Amino acid sequence: MMVHAAGIDRLDAQRGFEAGSELSGHIAGTLRASVLRKRDEIYPLSRNEYICILPGVASEGVAALAAKRAMAVLGDPQLGRGPRGESADASVGIALFPEHGTDAGQLLQHTKHALLTARERADRISIYEMRQSDFMSEHSHYVDRILSALDQNSLSLFYMPQVDLRTGRLTGAEALLRWEDDVLGPVPPYTAVQVAESSGLMDRMSQWIITSAVQQCARLQALDPDFTVSVNISPSNLREPDLPLFVDRALRTWGVNGKNIIIEITETAMIDNQAAANEILHELKSYGLRLSIDDFGTGYSSVFYLARMPLDELKIDQSFVRGMLETPNDAKIVRSLIDLAHNLDLSVVAEGVEDQPTMAALAALGCDHAQGYLIGKAVPAPELEARLRDSLRMN
Repeated sequence: MMVHAAGIDRLDAQRGFEAGSELSGHIAGTLRASVLRKRDEIYPLSRNEYICILPGVASEGVAALAAKRAMAVLGDPQLGRGPRGESADASVGIALFPEHGTDAGQLLQHTKHALLTARERADRISIYEMRQSDFMSEHSHYVDRILSALDQNSLSLFYMPQVDLRTGRLTGAEALLRWEDDVLGPVPPYTAVQVAESSGLMDRMSQWIITSAVQQCARLQALDPDFTVSVNISPSNLREPDLPLFVDRALRTWGVNGKNIIIEITETAMIDNQAAANEILHELKSYGLRLSIDDFGTGYSSVFYLARMPLDELKIDQSFVRGMLETPNDAKIVRSLIDLAHNLDLSVVAEGVEDQPTMAALAALGCDHAQGYLIGKAVPAPELEARLRDSLRMN
């Protein structure tokens, strides 16, 4: 995210270099104190441009929330004015890793491109987009391939295992989309979702994912009646009034108990579509499904919405979990989130558990479940079934 403060150049001309420098320092300090999280970073590119690095931002919606927060703070007469009463005309450009670039140079270039666009927009915020000709050509190709994949049932689901931290038993798994295309090769899940969202195919893709996950859950439930399968749904799914009926039909078709399916949503989905989301989530709950908020803590308005939705589970984002043994602030955040969730009668899943000391620390803090490479990487359904059989024999 790049913030541009247009007023500093004008201030230099009017009041001199020192006044501009003071305003520049004030803006950087205000962004650091009132907008960014502790693990975010800010670097001045010049006296009127600042690059903000936001690790763990899961979607464009979360990045846009940070940008809106920056604009609101810099526009606040109490916070945004410099020591001499000066104010800056701010704008924000955004580029995301890895969607908009896979190295720092490319991301910086695309962020600057977005910033130029932002200065022409009414809200002064812009997220990078490819040149329209390139986008249309590539997008059309991807749409054709994803339609073919849906028609030929050539998408697949892998399953990331989850364990109970009290017993060590394998108790659940998260269903993750995989797309290995004959023409495109392996397509990253975020690319598949972006194409489906932008082409109006997200509803169809989500129905395929839900149906496949429920079918697999029926087989796992035959081995362990309490085994759960978690399914991610998109923010756009929460605008589809038929979603709860479709899920209920799939449950009844395959004889799966609603409590064995956990629907995962992001906090951004709740924020962007609060009224519609609340209605659909309550309807899903009425069919016995459990609801989870995914990647919790990566956004900028999290706690406000947490108690207002009919949730059963909170997933702590891996960006906190992986650093909790080395970074005291991450450990404090993990402990606070576990306590907060339990106070709201939610179970807690920690993502990104990669070593035994981290898993032991989570268990000591009272975390309920964990997933990550230590527990096991995402595997095809037959491998998950085999592991569940082994786990049941050992216990």
